[in-house]
Amino acid sequence: MGLIMRAAAFAGALAVGASLVACGGSVADADRREVPRTTAPPRTPFCAAAQANVDALRPLNSLVARGNVPPAELSDTVAAVRRAGAEMLNTAPDDIRTDVERTVQAVELQLEVLEANGGDASALARDPQLSSRLGSAEFAGAGDRVRTYVERTCSPPAPTR
Repeated sequence: MGLIMRAAAFAGALAVGASLVACGGSVADADRREVPRTTAPPRTPFCAAAQANVDALRPLNSLVARGNVPPAELSDTVAAVRRAGAEMLNTAPDDIRTDVERTVQAVELQLEVLEANGGDASALARDPQLSSRLGSAEFAGAGDRVRTYVERTCSPPAPTR
C-alpha cells in the first residue's frame, strides 16, 4: 500500500472514529415510532485535535492526487498538517502519547518526501527505506493503537432503542 495511502487510510479511520453525531428530538415525538439515538461523548481536546488532523490531511491528499502541485499551495497545506499533528501530540493522553508521537513521525516522514519531490505522491512509493520504516511493527502498531483509541474514546456510542 502506498505511503500517502497509509496516511489517507489512517485519516479515514480517524474521521470515522472522531466524528460526533447527535440526534435530537422533542416531547411531541413520543407518539411516533422510536428512533435509535446516539449521544456524543464529551469532546476532549485530544478528540478535537484528532478531527483537526483528519481535516488537515484531506486537502493534502486531494492536492497530491491531482498532481502538478503549486509550491505555495503545497507549503501551506503541509504546514496545516504539521500544526494539526503538533496539536494531536500536545493533547495526547499519557497512555497513548508514544503511539501518537510515532504516528506524527510517520506523517512527517511522508511530508518531507512530498516536499522534496514537489508534491509527487509516487515518490513515496519509490523510497524503499521509507516504505520499510512505515511498514515496521513500531509504526504500524502505533497507528493501529491510536486508531483504536480514537474509535473507543471519540466516537458516539452505538445507537440505543
